[in-house]
Amino acid sequence: MTAAPFNRARAARPLLWLAMPVMGVVNQYLAERTAQAMLGKPLGLTWIVEAIRTPWVEAWIGCEVVTFTVWMVVLSNLTLSAAFPMTALGYVLVIGMGWTVLGEPVTLAELAGGAAILAGVWLLGEREAPT
Repeated sequence: MTAAPFNRARAARPLLWLAMPVMGVVNQYLAERTAQAMLGKPLGLTWIVEAIRTPWVEAWIGCEVVTFTVWMVVLSNLTLSAAFPMTALGYVLVIGMGWTVLGEPVTLAELAGGAAILAGVWLLGEREAPT
């Protein structure tokens, strides 16, 4: 009995599936921190300049660059119809982050919506499963 050859692309697929939703959560966290840092300041050109100078926006821009790079890797390894649904997992992760990190309440509607998203991603992913 011989061992199947190691397939790097196949082994990396779960990481690709997790990368985009995780990057989405990081982006949303940085957006929330930016919003909190700018709370109560009048919107205008000064607001934009001040926002850009916050470490949160600087980190957010860096995160966007990494997210773009990850998305290009994902699209080079998966079809768009397989790749895009995984970004919806970020919505579920953001609910969890809001609850655990930011202390936001979670409603029954959010739980039901999150379950529907997970079911939809699973159903779409079934099409990509090897037969």
